[in-house]
Amino acid sequence: MINKINPSFFILLMLFMNLEKNDASDRVVLLSIPSEIWYNRIYLIADKKSWMDYGNFTVQIGDRGELVYNFPHWYHGKYDPALYNVDINDDTLEDVIIVLNNDKAGIGKPLKDIHILNQIQDPYRRYEEAPIEQPNLTMNRLVKIEKHGNIVNILADKKEYKIDISKYNFTNPRDPSVSTDTIEYSIENGTLKGKINAYVVRDNSVYGGILGHLIIDYFWDGQMYKAKSKSITFKQDEPENN
Repeated sequence: MINKINPSFFILLMLFMNLEKNDASDRVVLLSIPSEIWYNRIYLIADKKSWMDYGNFTVQIGDRGELVYNFPHWYHGKYDPALYNVDINDDTLEDVIIVLNNDKAGIGKPLKDIHILNQIQDPYRRYEEAPIEQPNLTMNRLVKIEKHGNIVNILADKKEYKIDISKYNFTNPRDPSVSTDTIEYSIENGTLKGKINAYVVRDNSVYGGILGHLIIDYFWDGQMYKAKSKSITFKQDEPENN
């Protein structure tokens, strides 16, 4: 089924375009969420700088240009972005969540950029960008991982997990760690989740054998989205058969 878009949207899109720009970038709708109700349609708009690079983002809610939010410093490259319209802070209002890929983030920084626009009604409908705790800060605050011989202990949010790495086909396993730059975001039953790899270094490489994944449930504390008590679990990957 093809969703029809109100013609007024294309008029607005022309207004977003800077006609004095050269042909190095085009203004495009990168993603959209359709709706039968015109004021609930959501558009993620950006400058296409190359076949895989996007910048100068705009989030537009509705077709008439009443709710338009510009984010000139957002960047996306490679892989697919994600766009959600879900209530993730339990206030019955649907929020806008954007997940972009940032392969230019630098060493030690997440390759996924998440941006959250909380919906607010006071009394008029509007959106405000909400902060989210960086995954390295969450790990430092709530996770401890160490290795004793062939046993890796993961203490995640006061719950301990023991993994016998002798059952895995790891060559020269050394230090255990978590890779916060590999975080993946998803939404399940109205809860924002982050998934982070836990691994042991092997063969002098930066990353080695994967032990499993730490799953973070994010909650709104009135100021930012962050993990709270008993919101981190570990899911172990089963060893491959020899």
